Amino acid sequence: MSEKDIDILRALSDNEVDELMKLYGDKYGPLNFHYLLFYNQRKWDRQLEAAGISKDDNAYISLRKRFYTHRKGDFRKYGTYVSLHRDIVQSVSFFSWQSEEAAKEEEEAEELFDCLEQTERIEWSSGALLTNVDLKFCARVKDLAMRKGASGIQARECFGMILPHDEALSVQVPDLLSDFELRPLSDDDARMVHTIWPNNREGSFEYLRALIRFNRTLGACRSDTGELIAWIFQNDFSGLGMLQVLPKAERRGLGGLLAAAMTKLIAKGEQVTVTAWIVTNNWRSEALLSRIGYQKGIVNEWIKLLPA
Repeated sequence: MSEKDIDILRALSDNEVDELMKLYGDKYGPLNFHYLLFYNQRKWDRQLEAAGISKDDNAYISLRKRFYTHRKGDFRKYGTYVSLHRDIVQSVSFFSWQSEEAAKEEEEAEELFDCLEQTERIEWSSGALLTNVDLKFCARVKDLAMRKGASGIQARECFGMILPHDEALSVQVPDLLSDFELRPLSDDDARMVHTIWPNNREGSFEYLRALIRFNRTLGACRSDTGELIAWIFQNDFSGLGMLQVLPKAERRGLGGLLAAAMTKLIAKGEQVTVTAWIVTNNWRSEALLSRIGYQKGIVNEWIKLLPA
């Protein structure tokens, strides 16, 4: 028996993840980002199963988040979970509402931090990315990461922009200029998109190919040559992500058009809140999304751990 077989983190079954998703939906509603994380992963699970893709197929490892809880706890009590995911690096998400019910400050989220302190599953010293970290957990998590072997920390404060489903359905999509055409991205586009993507590195090409195959995407192409000059992806919260307009096509309104078109496309296809994460000082993206109707939701941190 390996150490991970007796790790403090116990893997949740698909049925348990469904139950946890319902608990978060009932407690926080459909605008909650943890609920959306569960929702999107279970959607991916069904898509991969329908496509006959094995859980051991590494080409699609980036679409397989695994959810865990305290081995001796009951996730139904505090909603305690840790999500582990590998695309470019290991990504880690976690939450517990124990802190909201704790009688004393020193009791806050102890079940969650027992998991983070004792697990061997998190790659603290190998450059893991901690995503969507609640601000009240940040100081303690950063201290833990340094004690666990991270050589440094790069934290970015981000806020979630939110558009309820009914409002997303009624978004007005600007008219497309006659110079351009919209179409879904194809596997043939993956190499070019990957070359320009700021986060490209080992393993990221397969990640983009998987997103193109199973997520909604839109690309704007020149009508005369078919050249792809802008694109947007649906992210792993079922919202907007990876919006890119090439410099040669900037200031033509393509960013706002793609964001509005993807918003409506998601809303028509899924009964889900549409969201987008942006860095807090990215005023340009905030203004673009605000014009569509998005409003600021929560503020959290993305914490990049520097490898030892």
